[in-house]
Amino acid sequence: MKFNTKKCQILSIASGKSHPTYVYNLSGHILSSVQIAKYLGITLTVELYWSSHVHSIHSCANSTLGFLRRNLRCCPAKLKETAYITLVRSTLEYAASIWGPHLSKDCDLLEKLQWQSAKFVKGYYRTTSSVSQMLHDLGWCDLKDCQQDLRLALLYNFVTGHVAINPDQIGLVAAVNMTRANHRYKFRAIGASSTGLRYSFAVRTVSDWNQLPAVVVEHENPAAFKAQLASSAPVACCMP
Repeated sequence: MKFNTKKCQILSIASGKSHPTYVYNLSGHILSSVQIAKYLGITLTVELYWSSHVHSIHSCANSTLGFLRRNLRCCPAKLKETAYITLVRSTLEYAASIWGPHLSKDCDLLEKLQWQSAKFVKGYYRTTSSVSQMLHDLGWCDLKDCQQDLRLALLYNFVTGHVAINPDQIGLVAAVNMTRANHRYKFRAIGASSTGLRYSFAVRTVSDWNQLPAVVVEHENPAAFKAQLASSAPVACCMP
C-alpha cells in the first residue's frame, strides 16, 4: 500500500502541558503537525476533548434532518421515524460509546436535535406541544441514556470475548471484594486525574457496569444482554 504523503499528518497526544516535538519523514516528505484530525469518522484533538466531534456530527445530522423534512413532509409517521433512526440517529450514535459527551452544552446540543426530530415525526410544531410527551409516545429515551447503554454493551463484548479486545488491554482489573450482591465480572474503580482520562470509555463505564445486576450481565449473547438492559430502563431505548 502506498500512502499519499500530502494527506498524512501528525497528531501528538501526551500528558502534561508540554508536548515534545518530533519531525516525521515519509517518502521524503516532512509530515505536518495538527491539533485536530479525523480518524475513522471520529474527530480527535490533542486534549482528547469531544466538543469538536459533537459539533461536526450535529452539523451533519441536522443537514440530514432538513433533507427529510423537505422530502417526507406528507409521509406517515412510521416512515418518518424509520428514516430518522436510519439516517439521523445512526449518525448521532456512531462510535458514541467512545466519544459520548459529558459537557452539558454538548449533551443539550444533541438532545435538541432529537427534540426537533420528534416534532418532525409526530408533525407537531406548535409551541404548546410537549416534546417530553412526544418522546414518550415514540418510545425514545434521552441520547445520553442510549450512549450509556452503548458503552455497557461494548464492555459486555469485551468481557465475554465477542470482540478481540480483553478488558486488561483498556486498564480494567477484576475486583477482589466480591460479595453475593455483585456479579462475577465486576472491576476495580479507576482513578483519573486529567479530564481526558476521567471521561474516557473505561473510567466512565466501569462504575455503571459494576452496578448492573447479575441477571443482566451474565447473559450468554449480546442480543439477550441488550434486551435485558433495555427492559430494565424506564423508557425502552432504540438499541442497535
